Amino acid sequence: MTPLNEVLSDPEMSRDDRVRVFRRTIHGIQAFEGMEVDAYSVITDRHLIILDTMLCPEDVAAMIQSVSTELSGRSLLCIDSHADWDHSWGNCYFSGEHSAPIIAHDHCFTRIQSREAHQELRDFQQLSSTFKNVFLTNPTITFDQSLTIHDSQITIELLHAPGHHLDQIVAWIPGIRLLLAFDAAEYPLPLIENADCVPFMFSTIERLIALQPQRVLCSHGKTTSPDVLKQNLAYMREIERRCKILLQKRLPAAKDLDNIPELINYSINEVVGETKQTIDHTFYSWAHKNNCQAIFKWLINTL
Repeated sequence: MTPLNEVLSDPEMSRDDRVRVFRRTIHGIQAFEGMEVDAYSVITDRHLIILDTMLCPEDVAAMIQSVSTELSGRSLLCIDSHADWDHSWGNCYFSGEHSAPIIAHDHCFTRIQSREAHQELRDFQQLSSTFKNVFLTNPTITFDQSLTIHDSQITIELLHAPGHHLDQIVAWIPGIRLLLAFDAAEYPLPLIENADCVPFMFSTIERLIALQPQRVLCSHGKTTSPDVLKQNLAYMREIERRCKILLQKRLPAAKDLDNIPELINYSINEVVGETKQTIDHTFYSWAHKNNCQAIFKWLINTL
């Protein structure tokens, strides 16, 4: 792996030289210290495509520098998988002299424009100088269900994949059976936005499994195996099963919702098992509790 400021390239993650993987490790932000996020470039005959822009314009500049020899004769495109701060705050690189189209889901545009997003940026700028040059930059091309980028050698299908967030998309490259899942799937477990997104998350993972990808890359977790999709689905179904057992016995009080993993006897240690890969137990313990609460509330709402 070759260091590029705060960004590393990881050639082992992709078997096709047209698809390149970049990893940003977060430092200096206590709550996220050591967290990693991946972004990608895809080189087609006509385009150099950057998929996700990480934390800041400097991250994008590092990616562009790494693939600069591929720019000649190609137009630059950007794709946002969704509006989360660690995926889209480098969008501002694609303004001014570096202007290029930014493609995303319709709701990504709404999220980036929101007051909440602007307040979140102000909060992060107080925490770290990493964000000093960030200004929120909207997508310029949006879609609802799907959008296809055609090329003579490689075609990219952008598919709406809600669940983690309503604006989440994936990039499916059928010619090499590669799925860039971003945050639609994750190792060791996914993160569901809220109870309303639970049925979307189930259907999204099922649709991604049906694509029968040979390789799946996620934004977090450094996984390449398509098994991550089935593992994510089995994990969510197990939460659903255990929540249903609890509801058959009793309806917990609202004050007990914070302890849903304990109430359904499904600890984070059982979820991750004996994995040899280093994971952020603090974050994934929180994510697991969030998922249990979301699925439990969804089941309550369907009663």
